[in-house]
Amino acid sequence: MPACSDGNATGQPTEVVSDHEAKRLAIIEGAADVFGRRGFAAGTTKEIAAEVGLSQPTIYHYVGSKHGMLREIALHVDTEMTAALARGLARSANPVEQLRAVIEEFTDAVVRDRQAFAVYWQEIRSLDDDVRKKLSDDERAFVAAVAKLVALLQDERRLPDGPAVVVAEAILSMPSWMYHWYRPQGPLSAAQIAQLYCRLIGLDPV
Repeated sequence: MPACSDGNATGQPTEVVSDHEAKRLAIIEGAADVFGRRGFAAGTTKEIAAEVGLSQPTIYHYVGSKHGMLREIALHVDTEMTAALARGLARSANPVEQLRAVIEEFTDAVVRDRQAFAVYWQEIRSLDDDVRKKLSDDERAFVAAVAKLVALLQDERRLPDGPAVVVAEAILSMPSWMYHWYRPQGPLSAAQIAQLYCRLIGLDPV
């Protein structure tokens, strides 16, 4: 969760954030690292404070309790997923390019915050009901938007027949699981892997 950057893996500029927000994001990232290694139940605020080099009162001030940190991680991932979809759809009016762009943006989001994504999927049952409902609603909206693109491309014979939602879920599952196996020192960058995903489903550039 970088505070600022000249660009992401897809070449899009990233927003520069305030010092306060940068510290808050650093704490969320540290919490994601601890919860990813130890699990939410076993991870402690003391470990999180040590991870980010801050005192426990400071992390409480910026983020709140341990449950609050988990909530912030989940909402951060939710925001990143929604933003990736919006950026992808905005990059073109052509459905092929839109789907390619969504895959690229989503892949970049998962790789950029892979520990947070890991905690998101592994610890979602530990969240309060209202947060889980928001996450579920937003995830369904994400899949539905991709399914609309899938249906258009099925009509053009660019994608195989089948329920559009199922095809959309299958496509999105490729980047979704990258938190489990992706390593920055690997042979391919996130952008190159996203291009590979597009080729696997026959989405060559138009």
